[in-house]
Amino acid sequence: MKFVKRISILWAIAIAIAGAAAIRAVDLSWRRMERSETGRARWIWKTDDIKTPQAIRFRASKSIVIEREISSARAKIFVDRSYRLFLDGTLVGSGGQNAGDPLDVVDLSTRLSPGAHEIVIEAESPTGIGGILFGLDLSGYGRNAVVSDSSWKVEGQPVFVWGDPPMYPWRFSAIAKPLH
Repeated sequence: MKFVKRISILWAIAIAIAGAAAIRAVDLSWRRMERSETGRARWIWKTDDIKTPQAIRFRASKSIVIEREISSARAKIFVDRSYRLFLDGTLVGSGGQNAGDPLDVVDLSTRLSPGAHEIVIEAESPTGIGGILFGLDLSGYGRNAVVSDSSWKVEGQPVFVWGDPPMYPWRFSAIAKPLH
C-alpha cells in the first residue's frame, strides 16, 4: 500500500512540474511577443510558390482610415532584401535588410491626417524569396495599430503569410535609428 501511495505522489509531483513548465513557456512566449517591436505583425510575401530562384519585385498594399488627429506616427519596417515605402503615392522611405539586421524606422507624423490613406511597400528580392514585416505606431490608436498580416494585398490578391516572428531566418527585429 505504501508503494502505491509513493507512486501516486510521484505522479502528482511530475504532473504539477509539467504543468508549471507549460505555464512558464506560455508566459515567456507572451512576454516576448509583447516586447517585440512589431507586436502581432506577421511575415508576409507575394507567394511561396518559388520553383527556381529569380528576381522579383512587387507592391504590397494596405488601405487605412485615420479618424482623428494624431500627434505621432512611426512606421517600423524590415524587408529582406530591399524596399521602397510609399504613403499615398509619395516615397517616404527606402532601404533593405538581411537576416539579423534591425528594423528601419520612418517618422510619418506630419504625413498622416484624418482621412483615408494607402500604405504601399514595394519589395524586391534577387532570388524571389524574402519577407516583409511592418508595424505602424499611431498616437491615439496605440503601438502597432497597423501591422503586416493577411489583410494586405498584392495586385488585388491576398499576400502569402510566412508566419509570426521569430521565424527563420529573421528572428525578432530590434529598432534602428530613424531614417527620416
